[in-house]
Amino acid sequence: MSPLVSVVIPAYNAERTLGDTVDSALAQSLGDLEVVVVDDGSNDATASIARRFGAPVRCISVPNGGVSTARNLGIDAAQGRYVAFLDADDQWEPEKLLRQVDRLEADPDAGAGYTGIRRVDDAQQTVGESPARVYPDLCEALLLFSGVVNMSSSIVRRSLAPTFDPRFSQCADWDYFLRLSRLTRFVAIPDLLVRYRSSPGRMSSDIGLLERDTFAVLDSFFAGPLGDAYRPLRRHIYSNHRMILAGSYLHAGKPAASLRSVAAGLALHPANARRPLGAPSRWVRRLATTRPMPARS
Repeated sequence: MSPLVSVVIPAYNAERTLGDTVDSALAQSLGDLEVVVVDDGSNDATASIARRFGAPVRCISVPNGGVSTARNLGIDAAQGRYVAFLDADDQWEPEKLLRQVDRLEADPDAGAGYTGIRRVDDAQQTVGESPARVYPDLCEALLLFSGVVNMSSSIVRRSLAPTFDPRFSQCADWDYFLRLSRLTRFVAIPDLLVRYRSSPGRMSSDIGLLERDTFAVLDSFFAGPLGDAYRPLRRHIYSNHRMILAGSYLHAGKPAASLRSVAAGLALHPANARRPLGAPSRWVRRLATTRPMPARS
């Protein structure tokens, strides 16, 4: 008999964290599940760690094709009524799947869901919390703010699950949720049911790639009919992401790139001047610590 939920875990050189990730899936209070690990051309012990678990864990090893291709292979292999995505360095709280499935089974018009996340460091110490919010228009919220749904918090009815676009890497999740939000309604559980590992090794630390991916996703969205309803917000949306990138560049110690992004953002939507000006002391303090100050005479 087919499982109720298929857990899809794309994994590339994940030997350090994969065991704990799979353990958290198998420890779910909803026991009717399978785990599909897609080993994306790893050259470490990722595949052997996955296979060590035995049923209900399956490992599919393929040449390296990127996270989007790996997730698509996982969706194709999934046998469950629902597909839940889990990154190979994240973990779930034991009740995560049960609570999501209960919500979706009680609300057949909803096709997907997400939860809040707890950001942790490599020692599993909490470094931040992001409860899931409910938005009247999730697609609009995604366009304006991007990171409102975390991949490891998500679940979708398999019959509705679109494929991931392999053109995107850092922003593949965001592109996926943008398209899915136009297909179905999401249910949100505010509670922090995911432990999201926040560490320098995650792909999101490459801000140059993040910038390229961000605007490639937006260009793709507005090039098609999905973007028609949101065209009046287009300049505001692009400006918001210039401002978000400005903060990322500043945090990474790249003040020139940060100022370039601020200037581009304000040219698109001058009202966004409130974003840096609304917290001038913090912005100036960061800028002062990331560029050399002139010597006093």
